[in-house]
Amino acid sequence: MAIKNLKIGSLLLDQYNPRIPSTSSQREALQQVLDDQQDKLANLAESIVDEGLSPTDNWLVVRSTTSSDKFIVLEGNRRLAALKILQNPSVLTGLKISNGLQKRFERAATQFNPNDVEPIRCVEMTRDEANPWIQRRHIGADEGRGIVDWDGQATARFRGGDPALQALDFVERHGELSNDQKASLKGRFITTLRRLIETPDVRAALGLELKKNKLFSAVAFEEVIKGLRRVVLDLAEKRYTVTQLKSKAQMVAYVGGLGRADSPDLTKTINLTLIDELEPTRPSGPGGGAPSPGAPTSPGGFGPGRVPLPTPPPGGTKSLPSPPRTSVVAKPYRLRVSNPKAAEIYEELKSLLLTKHKHAISVLLRVFLEISVDHHLNAIGSTTTIKDPSSGRTVDKKLKAKVDESIKYFIGQGASKKEFDGVLKALSDKYKPLSPDLLHAYVHNRFLTPVPADLTAAWDNALPLLGRIWA
Repeated sequence: MAIKNLKIGSLLLDQYNPRIPSTSSQREALQQVLDDQQDKLANLAESIVDEGLSPTDNWLVVRSTTSSDKFIVLEGNRRLAALKILQNPSVLTGLKISNGLQKRFERAATQFNPNDVEPIRCVEMTRDEANPWIQRRHIGADEGRGIVDWDGQATARFRGGDPALQALDFVERHGELSNDQKASLKGRFITTLRRLIETPDVRAALGLELKKNKLFSAVAFEEVIKGLRRVVLDLAEKRYTVTQLKSKAQMVAYVGGLGRADSPDLTKTINLTLIDELEPTRPSGPGGGAPSPGAPTSPGGFGPGRVPLPTPPPGGTKSLPSPPRTSVVAKPYRLRVSNPKAAEIYEELKSLLLTKHKHAISVLLRVFLEISVDHHLNAIGSTTTIKDPSSGRTVDKKLKAKVDESIKYFIGQGASKKEFDGVLKALSDKYKPLSPDLLHAYVHNRFLTPVPADLTAAWDNALPLLGRIWA
């Protein structure tokens, strides 16, 4: 036996793989693995993109008799088939595969980097040498010689040591999920959830504390569950992927943009408690006791009927006036900004005070719009530059031209043109903060100062487009 560190291109599928009938070519072997595995192979490919290859497994290989620099994989054929597709999705051309499954592989391939898995650690041996090890791996425990499954207690002990699994279990038990939502929890997203939970600013936004690998909260049950439920379902249902939540800025921007319906109210405090031991607030009145100290007394909690409605004020149920707007970005925060630089600017725009930082806001507002549109054009395969006909040099497109292009794309996807009237007029009117003329004057004219009302109007006008870009 010899250790070999090999690249994907050096490895061949086993045409005598016990999972499939014997085949006459590599292409036929790939088709058979696809037929046998279907969604399981796509799940594996997505897992490799998110988490890499398992460090606990060596691949077993035998040198090819027809090509001395190639090795046939005796143990690891599912992983090899997934890697072949991730490295070059065009291998699927002409194979029998559903459109939905092919799209899953193609999406995963856009995020795959072979350098994350190569070289692959393999062990070279003969088929006869490999057979006992393959049998022990796939046929069962074999009285302790093979892989022995954990019992229920061992599984519980392991899950109890992982904060991400604690959060997932909490949502599965208390999140009032539909059958489809429960099924989605079987997907491969735990690594991304773990990275979120391990980020202190994210935990703080969700009302969580981490002590000795255990999740605690000093926030009422109804507030904790709604934030965690939203995060888990966003990942499970693939509304957010690992590439959109790579950096700390992206993760913080994401939880900061959950919106009022899903953001915990951190003022509704209780004694610090393990999340496994959190319980719903008991409503007061017949059949229930008084709410526990610090428990919520407004209808903001998760789930119907758990929290009593407040008594309407005398004289009717008129809503209270909204508090004055302090930043250019209005609450609830709705944008889920995945571009790292744009996410940082978004956070600054949310925190800068209109009364004190008017000049900074006026500049950052336009920068945020331009970076957002550039991000969108790149995402749809367009370009942000153009060749100047007079000089022949490549120059940036005007912001209005880029905005027009983005808007045309969304209209083509079914959006209404009226939705974008505000941002188009704001860019065309030299007296509006988004126009180049007025921005230039803000920077260079010592007598001209931005007006908060104009800045908030500019944000509100741009929001329909920004909302589409950062949906």
